[in-house]
Amino acid sequence: MRPSDEEINALLAEPYTFSFQSVRASLNKRSTLFKYTWITLMAITTLYLMGWFTGLIRPFMAAGASGLEADYQLHQIRFLLAFIMLAVGTVALNYDYWMRETLIVSAWVQFYFLVTGIARYARTMPDDSYQLLAAYAGNLVFILFLLLILIVEEHRLKQ
Repeated sequence: MRPSDEEINALLAEPYTFSFQSVRASLNKRSTLFKYTWITLMAITTLYLMGWFTGLIRPFMAAGASGLEADYQLHQIRFLLAFIMLAVGTVALNYDYWMRETLIVSAWVQFYFLVTGIARYARTMPDDSYQLLAAYAGNLVFILFLLLILIVEEHRLKQ
């Protein structure tokens, strides 16, 4: 029994792996608002990574203002969680698989960051640090807002 031409072509084809071409193709299937929101979220993340590794944001972190090592360790844990969320979100977008669910989980984790971060800031910061608290909350609310836009747009695409 001889395999068909279709079966031979399937065996000889390149295996489907992660590629940024697939991310681009997946973004092209979505709305313009989704695309620009995703790009904005990636740009914010890139700027944050640059600020983190160069040390520019250290004075603006809770550990920079409170001087507590526990605040710095919490920030490192949150940084790791956010990086994992970003990686999983990019892989989900690449394979166009479970994208809405991934965004919902990311939004809930971001909401957790917002609530616990504000509580931690309010408890450990000096009394005159409301500007830092407002800036911190504003940044997290903006990122949460971007995630909510992505969820709504993904839901709209699936309907």
